[in-house]
Amino acid sequence: MKKPSHFVYRNARYGFTLRFPAWWRTYAVIDRRRQSSDTEYELHFRFRYKGKVYDDALAIMVFHMTRQEWNREGYDDSPLIFLAEHGGRVFAYMTPEELPEAFYDPKTNDYDYKRYGAAIRLLKRMVNQDAPRIAGSIRFLPQANTARSVPYRAQHVCTARTGDRGKQRCRNNGTKRSASHRH
Repeated sequence: MKKPSHFVYRNARYGFTLRFPAWWRTYAVIDRRRQSSDTEYELHFRFRYKGKVYDDALAIMVFHMTRQEWNREGYDDSPLIFLAEHGGRVFAYMTPEELPEAFYDPKTNDYDYKRYGAAIRLLKRMVNQDAPRIAGSIRFLPQANTARSVPYRAQHVCTARTGDRGKQRCRNNGTKRSASHRH
């Protein structure tokens, strides 16, 4: 039987999926720690090579804001790339702009391509070719409602008992309201 060429990552908390090349399972680990106080949620796919975990190959960020707020705050001019607005949130992604510091050789003032050449080529492929396709594969589950509801709070709390002619008496200020008027 042929191995699948892709796998789907599902995020139940925010109701979205991402489609990854199957070989990413070997070279990526998931880290959900927030690194920015501006985000509500972060999902980091960190590069793993020969048992060692390095920096992100891809990060998905969730912001509690609208697209209009995103633009007004200047995020369009940042390294973050807008993906979608869904459920009162903006979803964006980011890839690293440089190779991990661990690949740097201070003696030559350059990256150590002799020692880390295979890892560097692999990470460059993940970041430059795969990450934009993965981020672009985001789909929101139909039943997912990521907006948390805020309970309605009435200004006046009225008794459930009705008095004369279907009127309802409110306790807080003694005013009468029709029984058909509900908070």
